[in-house]
Amino acid sequence: MTANSTGKAFELKCIELIKQHRSFVNTSARIHWSNTNFYRPDAITETELFEFKYQQVAGSVRNKLTQAVLELQWMSENTNQQAVLVYEGKEIESFINKDPAFKMSLNIAPSVKLLHIHSLYDYLTASVDSNNRDSDRLLEYSTACA
Repeated sequence: MTANSTGKAFELKCIELIKQHRSFVNTSARIHWSNTNFYRPDAITETELFEFKYQQVAGSVRNKLTQAVLELQWMSENTNQQAVLVYEGKEIESFINKDPAFKMSLNIAPSVKLLHIHSLYDYLTASVDSNNRDSDRLLEYSTACA
């Protein structure tokens, strides 16, 4: 299996999982930054922009991942959607954990949520209201009864 086919398989796996938990998923949308130039996230939902990156062996992960973070930040700011970068692979995980410039890119891109593939399901199935509950859980009760 080639690197491109492995990355494509990872992308399809992520998209299928998102489709199970979101009512709308677009995999061909373009977000223009000029009349002729655009970014194309791997998937868009009503409220999110997704980019998927997989790399198991040494290669151009440094350029790919940092550029993806900065593009997602720009798109998030210009669409008011949550940006999510989903990753998997030994090489990417090593890069994320060690590279100081990449860590800096995350600091200047606060709208980008970085998720390992194993955390994607939890992210997709987390209750929207769970972040807004007060200590008495009144919001949970009120939305459950509505």
